[in-house]
Amino acid sequence: MGAHRATIAATPRQPPVRHSFCALRMHVCIDYRPALREGTGVGTYVRGLLAGLARCHPEAEYSAFSASWRDRLNLDRELAGIRPLDVRVPVRALDWLWHRHHWPPIERWAGPVDVTHSPSPLPLPSRGARTVVTVHDCYFLRHPGDVSGVVLRDYVPLMRNAIRHADAIVVVSETTRSELQDLIDVPADRLHVTYNGVSAMFEPMPDAGSVVREELGMDRPFMLFAGRREPRKDMPTLLAGFAALLDRFGDLDLVLVGPDGAGWEETWSRVSPAVAARTRLLGHQPARRLAALYNAAELLVLPSRWEGFGLTAVEAMACDTPVVAARAGALPEVLGDAVEWFDVGDASGLAAGCTRLLEDSARHSEFVARGRERAAMYSWDRTARLTYDLYEKLAL
Repeated sequence: MGAHRATIAATPRQPPVRHSFCALRMHVCIDYRPALREGTGVGTYVRGLLAGLARCHPEAEYSAFSASWRDRLNLDRELAGIRPLDVRVPVRALDWLWHRHHWPPIERWAGPVDVTHSPSPLPLPSRGARTVVTVHDCYFLRHPGDVSGVVLRDYVPLMRNAIRHADAIVVVSETTRSELQDLIDVPADRLHVTYNGVSAMFEPMPDAGSVVREELGMDRPFMLFAGRREPRKDMPTLLAGFAALLDRFGDLDLVLVGPDGAGWEETWSRVSPAVAARTRLLGHQPARRLAALYNAAELLVLPSRWEGFGLTAVEAMACDTPVVAARAGALPEVLGDAVEWFDVGDASGLAAGCTRLLEDSARHSEFVARGRERAAMYSWDRTARLTYDLYEKLAL
């Protein structure tokens, strides 16, 4: 640990320019690390939020903080107005120091800051900035055996205390607000519901079929799952539901997009040869190709045991692809009547919902229209405006 401290201490400070909200501009520092590598739901959130802030409130200054020993921060054109803070330190060591000792403060690299925002439940340490954290769901508190890595090591034991000390907590649904109030004694006035958005890149794409055919070699109809293959997503129910569809739909494949998670290897080892032969496993996909996959899919299936929002379902809807989902967590709140619902863990119900959409073209069209209308309710610009209002109240 001493070596890690020396490495961090050796990192040069940024120029000590004060960006006071009152005198000049409000300076907000946002932890960009979840979006540094392969995108996750939290990574999509932080990137969408920053892009929306840059578009809707350019009067403030924003810094995107990143820390990694090997991965460098490269902000694209949409984030051109964001100040990058690319710190070369071992991220595990920094997390340990931040989460347990609240050192070193973010001002070491960012200079004076008015508001810090962490897209996770643990705040960025600061000398005096107001702190905002985002909580997407509390599944890991209810089911710690289903998580691993820094979530198990730090979020589970440290989140309750961190949440109590944050100046404001953003939650992405009313469901998550209720979860937090059930699990942690948080004053209601510090909880702020701000729904996620949908990037403009997720829209109907006329050439989607040719993209997936030419870039991925896929030319058969398929149903899609997008997300980490982990216990919370209930992959056994998805695979069992797909197995029930095989005899009825002889030319239908299942495509799984996303990284492997805890327990996936064991789950995959138990599938039948017939299911394995008709299932395509894809890792993380760049945004353009993911949009093409959404568009080309017959439907998206979301069998999760719990979701704090359900971003992949909304993205699919924006691409005119209907959704079959488990009635879990915030999904009914976010998706409304635009989904073919089934009960959590009900593989036959999953298969029945898929069958209705695959066999009834009128119903398929109806759910495409419902989904398009529902997805239009969520935008990153709206997320950014509501979040900025919160920053402003805190910084005054």
